[in-house]
Amino acid sequence: MASRRARELVNKGNEFFNLGKFGEAIQLYDEALALSPEFLEALFNKGVALCELQRFREALNYFNKVLELNPRDWEALTNKGNVLFNLLEFKEALDCYGKALEINPGDAETLYNRGNLLLRLGRFEEAVKMFDEALVLNPRIAEASLNKALALLVFTKPLNCEEAISRVGSVIDSLEHVWSQEKLSPQILERFRTDVPRLMIQVIQNLAEVCGMQGSKTVRRIKELLTKILGDKGYREFLGKTDLEIHPGSTMYRDILKQENFPTWSK
Repeated sequence: MASRRARELVNKGNEFFNLGKFGEAIQLYDEALALSPEFLEALFNKGVALCELQRFREALNYFNKVLELNPRDWEALTNKGNVLFNLLEFKEALDCYGKALEINPGDAETLYNRGNLLLRLGRFEEAVKMFDEALVLNPRIAEASLNKALALLVFTKPLNCEEAISRVGSVIDSLEHVWSQEKLSPQILERFRTDVPRLMIQVIQNLAEVCGMQGSKTVRRIKELLTKILGDKGYREFLGKTDLEIHPGSTMYRDILKQENFPTWSK
């Protein structure tokens, strides 16, 4: 059990951590560990602080110490997986994520991180499953919807038009849901505005190749999505700078994308 002084030192270290002063936080965690060597919170938090400083090998030692004391600490397992991912030790990272999810299958961040690793390993269908499960638990994980789009639409080729349209529809649903959230970070907003339009143009080229005019309804949904993300002016500017002539079949889709949105009149 941690001493009262060790607890005070960890609390102070956490204050420094929250201010982004990771070196100072580590010093205080070390002082706490000198008093209470098995203080789990100090071991865990020092590991996280070392990760923030990109000192992954050192961080790994501290997560291992936590797991020696408590093998069912799923957060330590997840963080150990993240460290191993950064160290390119993918098999071991996948094992850690799997163990963490056995203990706590409802953690969206672990599901998301495992999905990213599966994406990196080229196991795209499994990655999509992880991203979908993460989004059910936490629809605000915007990166999951974007990486799901990469896995479904860029790295794997559909077998036929029906599958292609289904995949694109699933991705649009995810992106629209995330975009509808009240607060997105500036980084996510920027990624949506830069990555999603480029991705969707590639999707349109693929639809032209696989579906012909059967994909027209889906292209209209893509247009609506891009207009939401970029605004009317930004959408027009984007189209003006974009080549839509890569595939002969894309001409018909280009016309859909460039149609002006006229108001409809009620009777």
